[in-house]
Amino acid sequence: MDQFRDTTAALREITESMRLDESRDDLLVRVAKKVVGLLPGADAATVTLYSGDEPSTVAATDESLLPLDKAQYSADEGPCLKAASSGEIVRTRLETAAERWPDFAAAAEQLGVKTALACPLFLPDDGHGYRRRETEPLAGALNVWSFEENAFDPVEAALVAMFTSAISAIILTASRWAAAEKQAETLVAALETRDAIATAKGIVMARLELNADEAFRWLTEASQHTNRKIREIAVLIAEDPAAVFGR
Repeated sequence: MDQFRDTTAALREITESMRLDESRDDLLVRVAKKVVGLLPGADAATVTLYSGDEPSTVAATDESLLPLDKAQYSADEGPCLKAASSGEIVRTRLETAAERWPDFAAAAEQLGVKTALACPLFLPDDGHGYRRRETEPLAGALNVWSFEENAFDPVEAALVAMFTSAISAIILTASRWAAAEKQAETLVAALETRDAIATAKGIVMARLELNADEAFRWLTEASQHTNRKIREIAVLIAEDPAAVFGR
């Protein structure tokens, strides 16, 4: 009961402390640290995400254990990749991993890691940087490492799975907010550019006695000749027509 209460409290704390300007990777570092704090046998955690078909580690509480992830990426097999591809929790001990994932087991033995717990992260493709593999509905895994044998009992594994599933939804929501904010900024910039060009075009028409099409063509040619964007030329004309056309 205490572990369940601690897990829900940790989830609430992360949710309430989220900021719109916090990057995805910074948030995942906080998540990884929180998971390590929740599990008695956890010594470190990493987060694997896919970009297209390529996995990479985007967060880690202990960079000295990054070779564990890299060994899996190089061999294209291991507990975190299995969790990401199957959608199932993968718990493995070093003694049983050697036959199944020899490259990963070798890296784990060298680093002293004896138990691994990989929980899938559900991050559907929403068109904003969380691409999934075409044949899989998953985009990564949270990987927890222990220097102890037989760490992470079934209850602890289930609690981490609950935590990561909820966090996945939070991350996806945050990414959509960030994408919406970026789109809004782009639209504002586009409107400002349109207004600046319209103002400059009107000035060009009046100063050079041109029609609308001719004035826009004049702005385009000025942009090409000066190697500057049309918006820059337009702002210059709008702010100080005399600097361009004289008195």
